[in-house]
Amino acid sequence: MKNLFICSYLLLGSASLYSQHGKVGINTVTPRVDLDVNGSYKSSKIITGTLPFITSNEKDRYLLLNQSTVDNRVRKIDPTQTASPGLASIITYKLTNAKLDWVESFNTKINSQDYSVMVLSAYFDRDVKGNTTAIPSYGVKSFNNEWILYADYSEVAADTNGTWTLVCAIYPKTYVKIFPERGPFDVNSTSSGSDNNPILQ
Repeated sequence: MKNLFICSYLLLGSASLYSQHGKVGINTVTPRVDLDVNGSYKSSKIITGTLPFITSNEKDRYLLLNQSTVDNRVRKIDPTQTASPGLASIITYKLTNAKLDWVESFNTKINSQDYSVMVLSAYFDRDVKGNTTAIPSYGVKSFNNEWILYADYSEVAADTNGTWTLVCAIYPKTYVKIFPERGPFDVNSTSSGSDNNPILQ
């Protein structure tokens, strides 16, 4: 009994316990479930609630799970359901009445600190004319922590204002491994080179 009292005393002395409406929090003043631990812990058994049944087709594939920040329940992600989250989102931006073929800056208002945006494809709905051959230049850049789209045919132009259609993938950065910038790599005035220490092998 003495040992049990000492253990309980040490536990209470080493962590801050809070109680709110029958819920107990360790290192949190707003516990979300019956016992909410803000920090690391070790357990031989994790109680997740009821997970949806795994079909025979799913058992040989990776399953995507999502943990709710409201009640901490772990659920299977089903991207085919309208309200279900996914690892990435695909969105199409249709920019009409662009100045001839030029979009210098279209602000998506997507936070570039929390999300990564990649332009998968882009096309313009007008013919362009000029004295040179040009391919479209388009992409995305971060400015003031927001993602900005741009698109243009360099040195050529359409006769009238047109429409750019840009298909983008959006990834929460919590799901993406972001490596620091690589290089510079000196290719010694040649057209080829190699990274001798690749980040993935």
